[in-house]
Amino acid sequence: MLLCARMEDIQGSVVAVHRRPHSYFRLRLHVTATFADAEPGQFVMVQVGQCLEPFLRRAFSIHDVSRGEGQDVHIDLLGKEIGRGTSLLGQSRAGDVLRILGPLGHGFQMKEHSRVALVAGGVGSAPLLLLARRLLDRGRTFDFFYGGRSQSDLSRRELFARLTEESGGELIGTTEDGSFGETGLITVPLERRLVRGTYDFVYGCGPMPLLAALANLCSRYGIGGEAALETPMGCGYGACLGCAVPRLDGSFALCCKQGPVFRFDEVQW
Repeated sequence: MLLCARMEDIQGSVVAVHRRPHSYFRLRLHVTATFADAEPGQFVMVQVGQCLEPFLRRAFSIHDVSRGEGQDVHIDLLGKEIGRGTSLLGQSRAGDVLRILGPLGHGFQMKEHSRVALVAGGVGSAPLLLLARRLLDRGRTFDFFYGGRSQSDLSRRELFARLTEESGGELIGTTEDGSFGETGLITVPLERRLVRGTYDFVYGCGPMPLLAALANLCSRYGIGGEAALETPMGCGYGACLGCAVPRLDGSFALCCKQGPVFRFDEVQW
């Protein structure tokens, strides 16, 4: 069923399931050609289970886009089993059919910048893989800042490190327990480089406290930045009004339609 020029409600089949420590999982889904041009930062709404409960679909960033055999298009979703919906999705098997609505929302703006920083907190790295690939395709240099409670929260760290190195950049990691990289929060090494004027733009995704801290840092050092927000969504296309984001001008934006990517300087953190 075609809903608009760039959004479809389709039946996507599970091609592969990769389960990772601490309830992380990655699904590869066979989808339609519409998804081939998905923007980094866009998302999908996925139906979980075949019963009435859970009733609402779950929102997932498009983690990666690839070509299969012939003209087949695959998307990857990266998630973590937290509640009933994500647990059911994480237990999917190859061959399962899932209802998928997307691509949805507005993604990151990839303007010309001299050097950028990509900052992820845990599973917030999901939309930044596709962004890293697109920046690499454009010959752009970037550093990747990856933080989590422990090294098990830094999903696909080796792949991010490889892409970052290919761009001419560096992966900088921090963990709260010291199991990888510097001990502490990812904003600490980021600020050390911001002080030196290393970057002129920051892309981020992760928990809201991290994004608020990034917004504060960008404001303090006078550089631009964007964040993909993680807000609960009921429908994904603006009907339920459940994902309102407060703006600095006193208005509200719907994360699913005006976002999920917003400039740091337009959100009331």
